Amino acid sequence: MRADVPYFDAHCDTISVLFDQGGSLRENQFHLDLARMSAYGPAAQFFAVWGGHYREKAALLKAELSKNADLAMFCKTPDCAGLAARQAKLAAFLSVEGAEQLDCSVPKLRAAHDEDGVIMINLCWNHDNILCGSAMDGGGGLTEEGRGFVRAAQEIGVVIDLSHASEKTFWDVIGMTSRPVVASHSNAAALFSVSPRNLTDAQFVALVKCGGGAGLNLCPGFLGENPGIEACVAHIEHFLALGGEKSVFIGADLDGIDQTPRGVSGVQDMYKLFDALLRRNHSEGLIRDIFYYNLLGILERAV
Repeated sequence: MRADVPYFDAHCDTISVLFDQGGSLRENQFHLDLARMSAYGPAAQFFAVWGGHYREKAALLKAELSKNADLAMFCKTPDCAGLAARQAKLAAFLSVEGAEQLDCSVPKLRAAHDEDGVIMINLCWNHDNILCGSAMDGGGGLTEEGRGFVRAAQEIGVVIDLSHASEKTFWDVIGMTSRPVVASHSNAAALFSVSPRNLTDAQFVALVKCGGGAGLNLCPGFLGENPGIEACVAHIEHFLALGGEKSVFIGADLDGIDQTPRGVSGVQDMYKLFDALLRRNHSEGLIRDIFYYNLLGILERAV
């Protein structure tokens, strides 16, 4: 591992895996833990609540962070990432993967933000809900309830995440958004269109134009027929060619995917992607932006 590599990942499912299977956030056998994350600096991570039991999983994350205060701190604002970095700690953020976790309720979203510190939410997961259509289900757009939810979320200061949303929902949100929005863990459809959750070039350009961006997903089913580190590089370079220098970041989906690309068995191997980009003659400044500062900048503009 390399201590000079920064790392800010927009999406992992580790807290849900710990809730279901047990174990410690400090050290575990899954894709990600605090001990391995501590090798990066500065470091930050969004922990997503997925699959129900929102309140219990949010409480579990905070309990684990409290027990490991020497390695990490819970953050509710982008500014907190700087404080964590100065103390050589991981900045841990909370997100919600699917508004159905909060019953698609604006009051519950407000409470999750004000009381629990949630600052990012997927409008849906892999099924349509009362707010919108999903990429994996019927494919409809925003409902009237969905439009109200988006407006409220942006007024509250919660980033809208479109990674699981249908393309129609995506464009409906883009047409009404007042703040940057993201696709936290989605790749380029131009390179691999088999996954309906990958983004078209037009979608990515729209994210760039609104001040948002997209995070590289390590799921082999999103990367292509030859899913290794070079495939990851190819998706990043495709987004860079579309003007994504300040809009592409990491959204690895660790512990939310059954397999990882060749050469990456967990967060401890992410420096290999950093080095692969260096070998492609990208500047170290650009790669550091991709690995940390782009996502931080988007959050600063969006909340």
